Amino acid sequence: MKTADGSIKDSDGKIIFFSFDRFMSDIVRGNCCFICGVGPKDATFNDEHVLPDWLLRKYRLHDKSVTLPNGTQFRYGGFTVPCCARCNALMGEQFENPIRELFAKGSDEVNRELKENGPWRLFCWMCLIFVKTHLKDQSLNLHLDRRKGNEKIGELHDWGQLHHIHCMARSFYTGCELNAETMGSLLVVPAKVRSHYESFDYVDLSFARTMLLRIDEIAVIAVLDDSQGALNIFSEKLNMIGGPLSPLQAREIAAHFASINLQLAERTVFASEFDILTDKCTIVARRPHQLMLSDWNSEILGGIMHRICDEMLVVFPNKDEISEQIKTGRRTFLVDDNGNFVTNSMELEENGSHQGA
Repeated sequence: MKTADGSIKDSDGKIIFFSFDRFMSDIVRGNCCFICGVGPKDATFNDEHVLPDWLLRKYRLHDKSVTLPNGTQFRYGGFTVPCCARCNALMGEQFENPIRELFAKGSDEVNRELKENGPWRLFCWMCLIFVKTHLKDQSLNLHLDRRKGNEKIGELHDWGQLHHIHCMARSFYTGCELNAETMGSLLVVPAKVRSHYESFDYVDLSFARTMLLRIDEIAVIAVLDDSQGALNIFSEKLNMIGGPLSPLQAREIAAHFASINLQLAERTVFASEFDILTDKCTIVARRPHQLMLSDWNSEILGGIMHRICDEMLVVFPNKDEISEQIKTGRRTFLVDDNGNFVTNSMELEENGSHQGA
């Protein structure tokens, strides 16, 4: 059944599709459950952490802070979005519990699971985290000084693009089938674990719908709306990877993926299709004949790399020199001048200094 605002409900009244107007009014600007759409007066709420609670506990992040797009710090423990108890429990069953158990088995087991059962659970989980992150932005002030205005960080986002990612994120609830080409670029690679740096990393590049999640020996890098464009375009360089990635190398790949997504010549168009008679919903992708880059601007890559990698350069004695090289978009930490994978990235030398930069 189609509602007056263009949303779609099934025969039981479940919202299968939020129209963009209802998505904005009820989810983005409202306080309804971001999965089912129920209001706080009609159900019990026990808000959902943006990053799963098991991750917060594992890395003792509740009292640590995430850096917001405006440069301010916000405590992970308070990083939550409105969610009803029923949907919260359902996400635990569908995502948090199985993914926690899977990641505990290591990177080989994660890749085996992806090959045998497909990538959809992991990809939709990444979509969930991304959506929650930016829904939270809608309640956070852009300016610390109120005299500069009352704008929210969420006003920086293109909610039209996030509308599709929200549809993907809640597909476990709606039962919508996912067309193969709605899969974005999902890369799961081994990561280094060392005592001299954190075993957890989360990078969110909202403007490029790209994210990195590093959990112990596993790094997951995802572009959520490129129909695997970045993965295909960057595949030759990915084949050069000859071992686990350092945190710096993982962030570099995330920057490449983001830059590619921003510079695609044509974009895939996503849509939700419905069969009113059967209540069947399918999220489809109308992909260009060929996903290719427009005129490549290496400075876009350089700007993104500088933004997310610069803080990791403090351990290197020639930090300023490397930082300037990064801005050009031609500095890499992945391979050396001969095209060989840099295996000693961020390793400690005997004197305690870092190498591989």
